Amino acid sequence: MRVLFIGNSHTYFNDMPEIFAELARKKGIACEVTMITHGGWFLHQHQKEPEVRFNILYGHYDYVVLQEHAHPFGPKEDMLEAAKAINQWIQEAGSTPVAYMTWAEKTNEAGQQKMTEAYREMAEQLGAVLAPVGEEWWQYKQAHPETEMYAPDGEHASETGSRLAAEILLRVILEHDAGKGLTADRPAQTV
Repeated sequence: MRVLFIGNSHTYFNDMPEIFAELARKKGIACEVTMITHGGWFLHQHQKEPEVRFNILYGHYDYVVLQEHAHPFGPKEDMLEAAKAINQWIQEAGSTPVAYMTWAEKTNEAGQQKMTEAYREMAEQLGAVLAPVGEEWWQYKQAHPETEMYAPDGEHASETGSRLAAEILLRVILEHDAGKGLTADRPAQTV
């Protein structure tokens, strides 16, 4: 499995894509990940970068994970417009888009609703796999109040938070694969 992650620090903190790859390998799935991330970037900035288009079109990725700027969460319309433009390359490459829903700040649980709605709309408009990390983040946080999900800044993920994000992303991708007639137990293949 080859996966391209496009986003910002909510993707690269704790090298979350590598955690994702390690989890996949533990399930017997050969996995290679690539990241195009810049701190504080919005998807519309990635849309303008030639390296993004080039990587999507020529990287032979199975999945392309899209993550928007989170704190503050920007205008939904800008996110959707950029995601649609990037998705044209994803479709041309024969890859599958994944909408990586992030989480609201530690002191702003109410802010999650806006992010949730925007990512659900993105997934619907793109025909993308939805990774509802933000929703499940708050559920986990409430069920395990003793576990620190945030880095000291109250915005980024702790290592535990990054692991949860990676687990959710892998689960939804494997569920998508299973729906296409593949299984999580398929033999590892050399990439």
